[in-house]
Amino acid sequence: MLTPIDVQAKIFKSGMGYSKADVDSFLTNLYADYGTLYRENMELKDKTNLLNESLNRYKDIEKSLQKALVLAETTSEETIASAKTNAAVIEQEARVKAEAIVADAKQELENIRSMTVELVQKYESYKSQYKALASAQMELLSSDAFNIELTKVDSLVVSEAPAAKPVYQEAAAQVAANAAKEAEDDMDETVSMEDDTMIKDIASIFEK
Repeated sequence: MLTPIDVQAKIFKSGMGYSKADVDSFLTNLYADYGTLYRENMELKDKTNLLNESLNRYKDIEKSLQKALVLAETTSEETIASAKTNAAVIEQEARVKAEAIVADAKQELENIRSMTVELVQKYESYKSQYKALASAQMELLSSDAFNIELTKVDSLVVSEAPAAKPVYQEAAAQVAANAAKEAEDDMDETVSMEDDTMIKDIASIFEK
């Protein structure tokens, strides 16, 4: 492509033909216009190069963004899959632990029930034994071995004091009654203490 300098330096041969002045004037105008076009063309080329460079940079950025997007999608899918797997594992572990806790609770309840039944049976057995013992003691107290013969007491009273006989008889009867009452109270207290102990044992189981 001709440059403005080439146009300006162009020399035509003189002789027959166009007027030299007209040719020079035309070349002068052509030089000016062509110089303007040439500069504009160079500026456009520079701008085009800059735009191409920018476009290439944007293309590189676009490629990087596409790669990042693909990586993000892949990572997101992997994260979701991993989260689902972890959730399933946690759910399974929780289910197993819950079943174990329920089984332990049922076993503990069964143990408590068995212990309660055993204690109640022991309580009833002890109660029957103490009732039988108390009944035997009462029968023993009512037997002849614990009867005080008033005739023997009467023999202790001197004949010179017949008025004192009722006093000795009353004292002997009171002694026998007190002995029977004390034996009965001791037996009731023993049975009551054993009953309280058994009841406390049963209550302590339910308090757990």
